[in-house]
Amino acid sequence: MGRWNDAGTKDEYKRLFREATVTDQMKLFQLHIVIYLVVNIIRLALNMVGTVVINPPWAVYHSPVGWGLLVIVHYWFYVRGAEKLCRLREQMVESKIK
Repeated sequence: MGRWNDAGTKDEYKRLFREATVTDQMKLFQLHIVIYLVVNIIRLALNMVGTVVINPPWAVYHSPVGWGLLVIVHYWFYVRGAEKLCRLREQMVESKIK
């Protein structure tokens, strides 16, 4: 049987594809969070023991805050908005086919 028959219909295939995309985006986001935490914990530890000296002292917060904002953007557009992005891509592809 073909792929369309396995998924039932074209719409069912699209729905399943969107669900898989949302799941994949959540996994990538979780990886992003883990990397963010590991890197910033290491940076904090190095700053605490004095191995790395950053002047002015408030500059220590630039990386975690800036990267933290990007983590929020990642979640907002690519996890929360993953299904919407799939629908936009579907429309773009379908408009080229017609």
